[in-house]
This record gives sequence, structure tokens and C-alpha cells, in this order.
Amino acid sequence: MAEIQAMARRGSIAVHPVSEDLAEFAGVACFPAGWTAYSFRVPARENIRIRLHHSNKAWFRLIMLNQWGGQEPGMLQNLIATGNPEVTYTNLTDETRRVRVIVDDPGWMSSEANPFILRITRSWGQARKTVDSTLLASGIWAEKQASMPHPATAERP
Repeated sequence: MAEIQAMARRGSIAVHPVSEDLAEFAGVACFPAGWTAYSFRVPARENIRIRLHHSNKAWFRLIMLNQWGGQEPGMLQNLIATGNPEVTYTNLTDETRRVRVIVDDPGWMSSEANPFILRITRSWGQARKTVDSTLLASGIWAEKQASMPHPATAERP
């Protein structure tokens, strides 16, 4: 977390925007940092759950943050450890919110040969609710589009 705070003080933290139509994708933590960040949109009064799957999932941690790198109502339940690398967010406002999820891989367990899988469960269906086009990168976060999941590794709902 100290490295992430230092990056925020120098400018911004790279975050990979995740498309609303992805239900699952594979990823790898950056080396030597041991972490990577993703950004999600959550419509008003809806919720999202992100769960990590990997053969060594006990080595991973998911951290959910707002645009300024802090916690806010709707994500405070993530402070209670469940023993599973997962986070949830309930948008308690009447506007679309953006949340960021850091995948922390301190043991460098993920690799191209053995990536982690993030599974996303949304309370809204893509056909049911349109999500606005507000920026996924704001506050201390800067959008990094080049490393989005490869279409061959991404699954559509």
C-alpha cells in the first residue's frame, strides 16, 4: 500500500477499465509490484461482487477503493475478512459510482501460464439498465487501456 500511496502523490495510479459486458476475465499482477488495479461502474442503487479464482487463491487479496483511494459507505463490509479473495459494493446513491479494485499478489503467484480469474456478478443486467459513460479514471487513477483482457481469455455473459 505504501507504493500505491507514493504513486498517488507523484501523479496517478494506472487502472484498467473493465467493460460492463464482461462477467469474467483473466489477469496477471504486474512484476515486480505484485499488484494491478481495475475500475468498474456501478449504477445507482445497484451492487457488484468481484471474486478472484486461482489455484493459489490464499495468496491473493482484493482491495476496493473510491476515486481518492479511500473507503466509502457501500464498501465498508470489505473490511471484514471472509477468507476468500472477494469484494462487494452497494451503491447507496442516486448516481453512477466508479469503484477500483486492486488485485494484490504479493507472492507473484499469477503468470501468463497461470493467470488469476476475476468473476463479476452484477445486480443489474446489461439488457436491463444502461450505465452512463462517465470516466472510469478520476481522482488518483489514470486509465490504462493497453492491458485489457485479451478477447480470447475474456468470457461474455
